[in-house]
Amino acid sequence: MNEQDRKTRTIVIVATLDTRGDEVEFLRQLIESKGHSVMTVDVGVMGNPHMPADFTRQKVAEAGGKSLQQLVEEANAGADRKQATDVMIAGARKIVADLSSAGRLDGILSLGGSTAAATGAVVMKGLPIGLPKLLITTFISLTPVGDDDITVMQSPVDLVGLNRIVARTLANAAGAIVGMVEQEVPKSLERKLVGMTALGVTTPAVQKAISGLEKRGYDSIVFHATTEKLDRMVRDGVIDAILDLTTFETIPKVLYSAELLSALSKSAQLDRSRLSCAIERAIPQVIAPGGLDMHIFPGATGIDSVPSEYRNRAWSMHGPNVVLVRTTEQELVEVGTDIAERANRAAGPVAIVIPLRGFSEASKKNAPLYDPQADQGFIQALKRNLDKRVKVIEVDCSINDDGFVDEVLRTFDELITSVEGR
Repeated sequence: MNEQDRKTRTIVIVATLDTRGDEVEFLRQLIESKGHSVMTVDVGVMGNPHMPADFTRQKVAEAGGKSLQQLVEEANAGADRKQATDVMIAGARKIVADLSSAGRLDGILSLGGSTAAATGAVVMKGLPIGLPKLLITTFISLTPVGDDDITVMQSPVDLVGLNRIVARTLANAAGAIVGMVEQEVPKSLERKLVGMTALGVTTPAVQKAISGLEKRGYDSIVFHATTEKLDRMVRDGVIDAILDLTTFETIPKVLYSAELLSALSKSAQLDRSRLSCAIERAIPQVIAPGGLDMHIFPGATGIDSVPSEYRNRAWSMHGPNVVLVRTTEQELVEVGTDIAERANRAAGPVAIVIPLRGFSEASKKNAPLYDPQADQGFIQALKRNLDKRVKVIEVDCSINDDGFVDEVLRTFDELITSVEGR
């Protein structure tokens, strides 16, 4: 084991210490026997803890906005269990996030039944991507992990009592989290990373850009239309630059009603922001209007199955169950204004590269969504509202042409050089 592997890591265990205290103590001893330190966060409410916690349930409740006494009194008065759980989740999440920000968190582990699994998953969400996260539960089907990088271990029995099955399960968990926090990524793979946005109608451009970046010594990571996780990676310092070739996501965020936008995002929270962390951090960004030529209607089988207000426009089928409908000049004026305002707020260097012969495969000349006048609505609104420091490059190509990608990569080189020369 090299010197890097020998250093002490800090692993946080989130659990209810009234019902899982003995099990947490067992885990703590196993982890500490490997030379690492453990901090415990008690998210229990009603019972008596079986072991002392580094962050007591009183501290967790207060971090969540209430006193433990309030929660107990409300529970005794018949309050829904979820009310107390939500407070403890909020408190644990804040405590863990603060530890992470202070550099005192190398891995996190949670264990328990369905409520504990849900608590652990929510607490882990929002932590930096790549930070080891392990959740042990008897209810894997009820664990709201989603597509976050949380490892879930199924326990064959309830995690109560240190019988040989539970002990073996917990020993496996201890070994797993210790292995994860000790394992380093080989230095040869720690290349700079460029985040890219894509849709099927811009994929050829994205693939060519990936190849060009590879030759320049960069790795690429591609996000399909949505940018929430890309922005999280920017926040966590994982992303070194952005090629935002496919800004289609701006269409619903700028043009759609609050009700429709919430339905599309499957969230009750209305969010019209896009790449906020990328705006705040001084990383280079090359932006292109990929996909701004269309509305996308998944599940539609023809123009008669899209909302009536879109039926008199140019349209195209993108597969058997997706209809593309052309955006108008006025819509693209709004979108161009929005993109300009966001580019103006960016802390880092930004350039916008515009393909004059089509914003996607569906709108190049002779394609169904071809409408150069509508495209000009975007271009003119963009130019009217952009600060002079944001460079605009117009290319006499469609977005998937080699010439356009060559210009994107040349612009990327220019922005990178400007950052490295500071």
